[in-house]
Amino acid sequence: MRNQNEFFFLLSTPKVIQTNPKCVVKSDIVCDRQAASIKFALIDSAQEQAKVKEIRFNSGNLNTLELLELCNKHVSSLAPPEEVTNKVLTKAEKQKLGGGSKKALKKK
Repeated sequence: MRNQNEFFFLLSTPKVIQTNPKCVVKSDIVCDRQAASIKFALIDSAQEQAKVKEIRFNSGNLNTLELLELCNKHVSSLAPPEEVTNKVLTKAEKQKLGGGSKKALKKK
């Protein structure tokens, strides 16, 4: 149980939440004598890609590192590609787009 708590803690840190604000971490603790498990409900695009609605890890004998590795391997690979909205240009790229540097314009 301790490993699952650490895993949920790592997924809910402010840094991780800022990287994916649409991700909701919710824990349901049930005492029904079943093995511990972690379930990931997937978004529609990931469901189509993986052809499953959820991914479940039986986490009873896994440590925190193994849980993170499995999450990275099976869940993170289904994430849609990130859309680049604004690209930050360097000075050299800006000068190429602008047609030259200030020094070249003064010499003319």
